[in-house]
Amino acid sequence: MIVSIQTCPARATAPAPEYSLPRDVILVTVRDGSARLLDMAGGFHAVPAVGTRMLQETLANGAAAAATRIAGDYGVARERVQSDLAVFLRDLEKQGLLCGRRNRRRSAGSGPARLLLRPALGATHRLLRSPHKRAQALLGWARLSFALFGWTATVAAWQEAHARFPGREAGACDAELVGVLDRTVRAAVAGHPVAVACKERALCAWSLARAAGLNATLIVGIELFPMAGHCWCEVAAHPLGDDQDRCDQFTPVAQW
Repeated sequence: MIVSIQTCPARATAPAPEYSLPRDVILVTVRDGSARLLDMAGGFHAVPAVGTRMLQETLANGAAAAATRIAGDYGVARERVQSDLAVFLRDLEKQGLLCGRRNRRRSAGSGPARLLLRPALGATHRLLRSPHKRAQALLGWARLSFALFGWTATVAAWQEAHARFPGREAGACDAELVGVLDRTVRAAVAGHPVAVACKERALCAWSLARAAGLNATLIVGIELFPMAGHCWCEVAAHPLGDDQDRCDQFTPVAQW
């Protein structure tokens, strides 16, 4: 089903492109030529095949070059393509799914996230001895992180905050530990005073696994019909704090 995935490119020294994806938006193309734009703030958007081609060409080469190439490939007037493309790109910008050179509001770095979250997460793991209280605190920090900083900056800051924990692949001898972590996450979610989404649950599970010395992976998946998305944490290919049957319904498109 999935043929390619595109996110906002790194821009350390290269000049800013005319258009780019916001850092929390993922472009997923499928075999029929259409695409899905996954906004990690919670929105999922379908793009038809022609729109997908327009968007890919614009991201790669800019709007003027995209209009010229598409007009030549389809045998239509360049002015018509240019007009349709301008409307399409403007609509994507209004929905927060595309950034132009003058619209980089969703491209802030993760510096503020690191300054807040590194000491907060360190204190959570160091001071809260109760696994249940620690998990509930992590759910709260995850919710606040996503609300303040978005997906990309949050995940980067949490990864940096957990870099001091050694990681190993879970083996058969870790089955009991994985089971305890799974039950801890489920109980914390069920008893949390504020409703949390799958992103918060996954990040909490990931944090507990890393602090326990286990390698863990955050996974984002989609389902095309009906269009839906889900996020979960895996340890040794098993969802932690989530249901295997539910996660199996989604095709993974990105992981951290």
